[in-house]
Amino acid sequence: MLLITDHAIHLIDPDANVLKRRIALAAVDRMCLSKLNDNFFAFIVPTEYDCLMASTRKTEIVTVLVEATKGKSTYEIGVVFSNRFQYHPAADTVKEVQFEQIEGGIKTRILNKTKR
Repeated sequence: MLLITDHAIHLIDPDANVLKRRIALAAVDRMCLSKLNDNFFAFIVPTEYDCLMASTRKTEIVTVLVEATKGKSTYEIGVVFSNRFQYHPAADTVKEVQFEQIEGGIKTRILNKTKR
């Protein structure tokens, strides 16, 4: 479950009723998502590790986050649309997500990259 407040993004496990992660909105540099009609998006958090998620409400999530930070004097979440982007699920790991429109849908690949 994803809970968005004026100050943070909360990732909650509803089955265990446990907060899995709290990300301060000020720590989120940008969101990356494809130009296609898929469900994937990533929160890019340079001071921690990034978070790749999937939701059928991707558009609504982006809208809420942009509105929550719009006009803040110290930070605003950027939104990057690209059919290929990298994210860091851990300090020593880099992955690349690739999206491709194919007949009948969208092909999504997540590749391990070498960290430099």
